Amino acid sequence: MLTSSFVIAESLKEALIFYREWWWFFTPLVLWPIFELAWISYVQEKHIRNIKWKLLEVKIPKEIEKRPKTMEEFFSAIYSTFDVIIDTLYDVYLEGIVDIWFSLEIVSIEGDIHFYIRTPVKSLEMVESQIYAQYPEAEIKEVEDYVTDVPDDIPSKDYELWGADMKLNKEDAYPLRIYKEFEDPASGEFVDPISNIVEGVSKLQKGEQLWIQILIRAVGDDWKKEADSLVLKLIGRKDNKNKKGEGFFSLIVSEIVDLGRYTILGFFSPQSLIEKEDKKEKKEEISMMLHLSPGEKDVVTAIENNTRRPGFETDIRWIYLSKRDIFDKTKGNAIAFSYFSQFGSQDLNSFAPDGKTKTSAYYFLTEYRKALKKRKILRRYKKREFDQRSYVLNTEELATLFHFPTIEVKAPVAPRVEAKKGKPPAELPI
Repeated sequence: MLTSSFVIAESLKEALIFYREWWWFFTPLVLWPIFELAWISYVQEKHIRNIKWKLLEVKIPKEIEKRPKTMEEFFSAIYSTFDVIIDTLYDVYLEGIVDIWFSLEIVSIEGDIHFYIRTPVKSLEMVESQIYAQYPEAEIKEVEDYVTDVPDDIPSKDYELWGADMKLNKEDAYPLRIYKEFEDPASGEFVDPISNIVEGVSKLQKGEQLWIQILIRAVGDDWKKEADSLVLKLIGRKDNKNKKGEGFFSLIVSEIVDLGRYTILGFFSPQSLIEKEDKKEKKEEISMMLHLSPGEKDVVTAIENNTRRPGFETDIRWIYLSKRDIFDKTKGNAIAFSYFSQFGSQDLNSFAPDGKTKTSAYYFLTEYRKALKKRKILRRYKKREFDQRSYVLNTEELATLFHFPTIEVKAPVAPRVEAKKGKPPAELPI
């Protein structure tokens, strides 16, 4: 009687013989995906190094009363950058062209807060025109990149830092709290979420800095299809449209199975039983929705509303750094987490630090591993690199996270245009 080990050994031997005969056919098929990934990464990195960037600082007059809805219009306008520069496979495989992305940054240097937008030079005019379209009285100024004032070798004898990338606790389809939820429906009083970070960084002293970076890149509607699938799952209905990995062959097999099922039922069951079974399936689909609690129905409604607006691939990171003798990571954490926590809700979505990027380590070689993490997050911040674990936020969520201080923000450190710019006299000779 043949043992299982003998059968396995013989099978492996036959497979090896077969591979020796057909290696020239199978080896390229196995290596091609690896080569493709490496090559695309190489040409994309080459292309990215050649992109020229500009850093814009934006200030808004004190007397201008604008709500975050205004910033939502800005994001809707720059969504037009989606899928406009990649036309052919030549662009992907030889030029390494990537979709345009932007960096929205809230930065406090020694208590003074700044709002920056980093943009490719090719999109500079579009960004400026859209800001002026929504904030006609704004002051936009090209500035030197503040990150160059900080050395790359932190932690060092002079500097220390702490930081993390932020992730979502649930799927992208679950929305964050948006600016409409910061307004009292009865009185109309609006509590600007930006005031949280503006007030927080006012406590920073000389030598301390806090950086918040929001990278965004317009994306298509695949995330909306996943949200539709999630809604169907929550209400107990089958998803017959958005099954992942369902190709042409799977569809054919599914149709054949259904045909066979109904053919057999037709032979052995009366037509009334078939109709009864179909009605039963439809009834089961509807019954889950009827039994949802009011809170669960609100979640479904929130997800559906979330997908009605354009989405941006998003990556958020923050860094607190200072001179070593005054470094206080507790203060830095408190300011950053109090800002991000206000956008969360128990039933929907919320932010949390990504443990893989958080500058902490446990158990062994802790100081060495923490130093590696700190230099990595500082490097990625300076280069404005997207993370592999990015997520999608819509224009409404982004406008809540990043907008210029409204009139409700009274903190003296809020960046403002000191004097309103007036138009020149009409009779001024030219």
